[in-house]
Amino acid sequence: MLRYRLEGSGPPLLLIHGWGVTFAIWQNLAPLLKSHFQLIMIELPGLAGSPHVAADEPYYQICAEAIEEVRQALGIEQWAMLAYSSGTRAAEAYVKRYPQSVSQAIFLCPTYILEIWALFVRLLDAPHSPALMQWFFSDWRLHSLVRALGFNWQRHQYTRVWQNEIELQPIDILVRSLCEMPGQGRTPFYVPSIPTLFIWSGRDALIARPRHLGPHDVVIPANHSAPMLAAPYVAEVVLPFLTEGRVVNISKIKARRPRRPLRLDASQGKLRPTERKQLINSMAKKPGQRRFTLKRYGRLQSSKNQMPPRRSRSYRD
Repeated sequence: MLRYRLEGSGPPLLLIHGWGVTFAIWQNLAPLLKSHFQLIMIELPGLAGSPHVAADEPYYQICAEAIEEVRQALGIEQWAMLAYSSGTRAAEAYVKRYPQSVSQAIFLCPTYILEIWALFVRLLDAPHSPALMQWFFSDWRLHSLVRALGFNWQRHQYTRVWQNEIELQPIDILVRSLCEMPGQGRTPFYVPSIPTLFIWSGRDALIARPRHLGPHDVVIPANHSAPMLAAPYVAEVVLPFLTEGRVVNISKIKARRPRRPLRLDASQGKLRPTERKQLINSMAKKPGQRRFTLKRYGRLQSSKNQMPPRRSRSYRD
């Protein structure tokens, strides 16, 4: 049976982690949820402490059956689900097969990947030697992959944590969980008629979120590391949906970065590039106004809206 951990008390909520990591991914989000729910954090087949799986069976079908085994072992009649990243494909497979066991489903950073990363998955699906795969998913190459896709190239202590967890996982499971996604990550989600919420990260470098959001789509100000670095935003959306069935949109004020004050006085130093652009836009030419031009070092110079003087002509006698 899958390895799992129980925390909190209340209605059961199943948490499914993402690619190559363990249920440690929930360490920042679990404290915000466990006072409302009994959290069942599992580790998917073949990863971390869960038993290995046969190579000749579809991976996500195995995930669905293994998750159902946990539900029956715990004596839970029906539970809600919160899945993250590639774990959303495991949750999709489970909901398709056992819809009567799920009351609500939340997909966080759903794995509908950009076309460029789908090309990477197709290349990964080609026959390769185990030694080459081991080389690719190790050292600086894996670190760069985690940092680029999970953190948008930003430095963070969790980058090394994720890398260390992924390096401990079997290479064949890492590859299968990517290559066996529906359409290799490019097939839209299909979920039976149960209450469903999709939480997209607004700065996600991996996921292709929909251009037109539906009534059950929410965007939060985060990248693909949302469970770790944006746990309060995730909880702000998850709790109303699970407790009241209400979809809450994060306000644009929260999502927008605070703007620094514009320095108009040249004595305060050189204008920043964004300030220069703001200043030019705010002082656009209008009828009856002076025209302002922006000189070097942020100095302002005004000139009347007049045509330049014509050159004088000389005539011969």
